[in-house]
Formats: sequence, structure tokens, C-alpha cells
Amino acid sequence: MYSVRPLIRPLFFLSLLPFSFVQAADKAAVIGGGTNPLSVTRIYDRVNYMMSLNVNNGKTAQQWRSVDCKQGEAQLLYKDLLNEEGFTKARFYGNSYLRYAPAQDDKHMSADDIRTVCQLPIKEARWERLSTTSTTGITDLVDVNSIQRNGDILSVRMGYDFADIIWEPPYDAPLVLKIEHYLYNCKTHQADAVAAMNFDSEGRVTDSLITADIARRRSSFNISSEKAQRFAQLCRLPAGKMFTAEGHFVPADNKKASMLMGPTMPDLSNNNPQWLNKYSLSAGIEQQAQSLIKPWALPRFKQIRYTEASAFGKVKVQLDVQPDGYIRKLEEYGIWTVQRLTLANQLQLKFAMSISSGASLLNKLQTDMHFPLAKGQRYQAQWDSIDANKKVTAATLRCGVTEEGNANSIAPELSGKYLLVECHETNEGQRESSSKLAWLQEFNVFVPVAMQVADKPETSVKLQNVSVIR
Repeated sequence: MYSVRPLIRPLFFLSLLPFSFVQAADKAAVIGGGTNPLSVTRIYDRVNYMMSLNVNNGKTAQQWRSVDCKQGEAQLLYKDLLNEEGFTKARFYGNSYLRYAPAQDDKHMSADDIRTVCQLPIKEARWERLSTTSTTGITDLVDVNSIQRNGDILSVRMGYDFADIIWEPPYDAPLVLKIEHYLYNCKTHQADAVAAMNFDSEGRVTDSLITADIARRRSSFNISSEKAQRFAQLCRLPAGKMFTAEGHFVPADNKKASMLMGPTMPDLSNNNPQWLNKYSLSAGIEQQAQSLIKPWALPRFKQIRYTEASAFGKVKVQLDVQPDGYIRKLEEYGIWTVQRLTLANQLQLKFAMSISSGASLLNKLQTDMHFPLAKGQRYQAQWDSIDANKKVTAATLRCGVTEEGNANSIAPELSGKYLLVECHETNEGQRESSSKLAWLQEFNVFVPVAMQVADKPETSVKLQNVSVIR
């Protein structure tokens, strides 16, 4: 990498921004860091930048931020947690893990902090077209306001405008403009990409590569002969002269969502069935599952919502009954969500996660389970599930119906009787677990009462915020 100190000295005072608004948002205290000048961009009236943070627990992070200078508002974009080598090991968009979520208001950044950022000597990007728009809707650009020459080192930002809004893996982050920042040695003709950033329609950074991450991805930024010739042309640009090529370019407003490059991960919000509906069970499994629930285990409700509270934390759950009698279950864990298609909220038929682009399906089932359940009854199940990568995972379940009780002792919103079912489950590649479930006879659904993982103590599960739609 080239030394960039002479090019970034005017931005030095940005590193002196107070850390108070960073510390206020984190339990661990920030003890040092600064703003990476290579990250600072001004798109329209918006300034984006990345702060490198050193935390008192020994960890390091990179926090991307955005300031709307017209409205005087600050936003948090996302945070990358780094490993010892400086590579990103985890990303959080707010509380969303490994998946894009919209920017959040930064209430800890003061008006003085916002003014300091907005007064930075950073020019708004001014785009010059380098090519006609390709058949795929991409236009090659150069930011003429970014062109700087210091000795033999040329600094320049290249842009790529997308005609439609696309969603780029691995985070499903929206993208309409991509910027790549290069340093080029006009004497040795060597070049390196030192930053790459994706932007949305509002000029906010939605994804990026910088510092160690872009160094590791150097092979992804090979310098073509055409790009090298362009850099050489910029090296010859007389001081004070504005670069021109195919004409000034202004990105289009109100771009449409791409029909070809949409999100690759599911929208499970409000227990949306659309994603799991794309995956079909085999005819044999479908017939077997239907025979288990009809007629004695068809659900007698439309929707049940509750929060599972245990020693493991709290999980929001939503159960929706489908016309075929299956129960679609949404579990909200804060940083991600899980959706399952189940038989009576026990046997899992389909599985999807908000941070995964595939799904897992029940592939084979052997069971002597039957309804209606009765005290003293025992049943078992063995099954295989297959995921999007064709990996098969085996599991077993052994259950016994032990006692009876009143459902309102579980939650006042529940009525009728329940049967307590004690189960032991093994899943290939996971620790063994045990659970106690209540079979609500008035609703025909299982709800949890207690759970135990491996040899850890059993923890009770309390149902809170229960609501029932009949």
C-alpha cells in the first residue's frame, strides 16, 4: 500500500471528534480510535465516514456513520467487529446480524458534532461519464472532485452507477452507486484499491471494504489495461484543470427496484409465508404429515402470540394456522428471526432463517405419534432433514405423556385442560436436549413449559404477553 498521509492531512481534525456519542451507545467503553479519511465521502448533502474504535475489552470495531447536513441529522449505518488480524468477523446493522437494516437515528451525536462533520473540506462528488450505459444498466464514472496528485501519487475515486436498485450479497444491502478509491503511482504505474463503498438512493453507505478487508480482497480489484490508461491520463492532467470525458453525469431519481437482482434472503416479517411457500415437501411426507393431524390434531385457533421467557432470555413467538392445518411459527431473537412450518408446533416440516438464503425441509419421517393424546401414552420419531446444500441431518425424539393440568396455570389467557408431555431430542451436530411441553387440548397445540440442554440445569419457560385469536 502507498502512504497517503500527504493527501489526508486536511482531514486530521476529524479524528478529534468526541467519543461521547459512541460510548453512550455501547456497554463497553471506547478508549481510543479515530476516523479513517479514506472513508469520508460527500454525496448530495450527506457526509459518510467510518470511525475505528478501540474498546476497553481489547476488541476493535469499525462504525460507519452518516450525517445529513441539510436536515442536521446524524445516523448510525452499521458496525463491523474485527478479529485480531483486522478482518471483519461480524457485522451489525443496528441489532440486525449479518443482514442489512435501515439506518438508525444517532441521538447521541450533538449539534456541534454534526456541524464539525458538515464543515469538513470535502467536496461533493461530481461525476464525469467515462462510458455509455451498458446493456446491464451500469455507467462507468469518475469523481472529478476526488482527483488529487501529490508527487507521484494519484488519488482518485471511480464510480459505477446502476440504473435500478439492486441488493448485493452477502448482506442484501441496497445498491445504486458503487465507489472504488484508488491510489496510483504515476511513475511505477502500480495501483491499489484502498476503499470500496456501496451507496443507496439517499447517498448512505450500505456496504464497504476498507483497511484489512480490502487488502485481503486485492485480487478482486485487478487493474485492467483500460483503467491503467485512464489513471495515466489523469496523471498528465495539468494542475487546476478539470477533467472531462463523455460529459457530466447526474444519477437518475426514483430508481426502480431490479427485477433480476432482488434480495436473496427471506422477508419473514409478520410471519410472511411467501419464502417457505417456495419450497415443497415431497408427496410422501405431505401425505404422512396430513394423516397425523387429521382429524384429531387440527388447530382450533387462528393465531397465538406469546413471549417465551427463560434463563436463556426472551423470544417472541407468533403461531399462525394455515389452511392445510400446519402451524407456521415465527421466532424473533433480536438479531435474527427464524421461521418454521410445524406439525402442532412440535415436528418441524420446513425451516428458514432471516440471514440465510436457503431452507431446510423434512426429508424422511418414521413415527408412531398419534392423536388424540392420552395420559401414559409414549411415542417416538426419527427423521432426516435436507438443507439447500443437500446436506442431510438426522434427529430423534422420544416423548411420554405424564400428567394433566389446567391451561390457565400456564397463562391466564389460555383455557381448558393440558397434558404434560416430556421429551428427549437428539439432533446430529448439536447437543442433546430435553423439554416439557403442554398439549393444550382446547387449541390442539404444544407450548413450552421447561427446557434443558445437555447436562445444564433445567429452566422453566414462562409465557408472557399471550394473545389468542380464535
